[in-house]
Amino acid sequence: MFQIVLPLVVLLPIVGGILTLFLPQARHGLIRGFALAVSGLTLLGSLVLALVYAQKTVSLFSEATYGISLPWIPAIGINLTLNVDGISVVLIVLTALLALVCIGASYRLETKVKHYMAFMLLLAGGIIGVFAASNLFLFYIFWELMLIPAYFLVGSWGSGRRVYAALKFVIFTSVGSLLMLAGIIALGVFYQRSTGCAYTLDLGTLLNGIVDPATGQVSCKLSLDHTAQIWLLLAFAAAFAVKIPFVPFHNWQPDTYSAAPAPVTALIAGAMSKAGAYGFLRFCIPLFPLAIQDLAPLFRTLAVIGILYCAVLALVQVDVKRLLAYSSISHLGVVMLGMFAFNAQGAEGSVLQMVNHGITTAALFLIAGFIEERTGTRKLTDFGGIATKVPVLATVMLIAALSSLGLPGLNSFTGEFLSLLGAFRNNVWFGTIATIVVVPAAWYMLRFFQGMMVGRLPKAGPVVAQLRKGALPDIRLGEFVVILPLLALIVYIGLQPNFITALLHSSVANTIQNLGVLFVK
Repeated sequence: MFQIVLPLVVLLPIVGGILTLFLPQARHGLIRGFALAVSGLTLLGSLVLALVYAQKTVSLFSEATYGISLPWIPAIGINLTLNVDGISVVLIVLTALLALVCIGASYRLETKVKHYMAFMLLLAGGIIGVFAASNLFLFYIFWELMLIPAYFLVGSWGSGRRVYAALKFVIFTSVGSLLMLAGIIALGVFYQRSTGCAYTLDLGTLLNGIVDPATGQVSCKLSLDHTAQIWLLLAFAAAFAVKIPFVPFHNWQPDTYSAAPAPVTALIAGAMSKAGAYGFLRFCIPLFPLAIQDLAPLFRTLAVIGILYCAVLALVQVDVKRLLAYSSISHLGVVMLGMFAFNAQGAEGSVLQMVNHGITTAALFLIAGFIEERTGTRKLTDFGGIATKVPVLATVMLIAALSSLGLPGLNSFTGEFLSLLGAFRNNVWFGTIATIVVVPAAWYMLRFFQGMMVGRLPKAGPVVAQLRKGALPDIRLGEFVVILPLLALIVYIGLQPNFITALLHSSVANTIQNLGVLFVK
């Protein structure tokens, strides 16, 4: 089953994006319908993948039934190898869901619709490929594939300084990606020299070696000395730290998020930003266990700095999308802090919070887009007291805002609680400092909601002008249908997170087993 469904889930949005370019330019309805159908089928395939996976138990990339491997350039160890475990599965489902939601949220777009939908599908395909690829070179190809459509989506359909933001995004990510490519090539060389076996970049072989089916003996297993692990980890981390992003590599993110159209920002912030955290968990921790333990204090420190620093920056933002951008960095710091706790609660909470953050931040950016489309502004100072005019939209916004600040009973609470619990068990000081983020997070989220929906209206401005004309409608049916799945998941995961954590447990355990730390159940 996996040999059929997994390649389809990866290829559907990519092939669909290419086919979209051959549709008639003027047939906007056909183009939108086709893009929705492709993204819907991708989501359906990812759910099938998750359901089949839930019936099985898997070790990290050790069973052929969980993927497919076809020779591509075998002479230099490059194969078309796709594999999944519990971590990959939940992130693939998240990406497929957000792709469908964000394409649906673009139904009012009228500018270059064909190219926009093609790029959205290609972006989704690239992100899914990153989560599914287990050959490092194939992973790099998908990693770069994400960059191209994201650049055009921001630069062509964005607002304000969109070209500047797109170029900044490309420069930051390209520098990190090139360093990772050098690390990938070097890793294959180290493998060949240390084992005497053929050059390979397949993660399963690097981690588990080659098992003789007759004797059960393992050979050709990667062995790296301490110094090599440090340098290779830094090369990989250069790409992953930018994508998360860690402070001080975050400078591109607020500009990109504020310039991009709301559905594009929702997909980038909700799914693409998880690629960096996934890279640390999938590659850095199992491949470089000695180095990751040495550098873990550095990464924990960067995570804590990002949590607090960006929370404070969010407090002083006037632009709604920049406020949400800094909020996103702060919450991803919690994800990384839980991951580098190296225990069950922290690691599982980290992945769960990746999913929760993707759902919540996508909902917030879409809501901000709905409001900006009605008023032509996203400055907090232009708003105030519009909840009585748009009560349903205000309710939707309140649910998403309460989720973001970690209200018990909603999705983000469980992920943040587990991540911070793991951080406390690893280091009380890091856990204590990170927990302080609860105060500014509640502050800026309440400021965000109250400033727009409850406060006093200014005497003049674009929002006042819209109200006087009676041109500030409540949430439309199409908008509500688009955001309803995210709201439902915010509530359901808050009440029943076990359906995700059950998928994660064995995969997280296998991922950190090389560290030699006690995995507490």
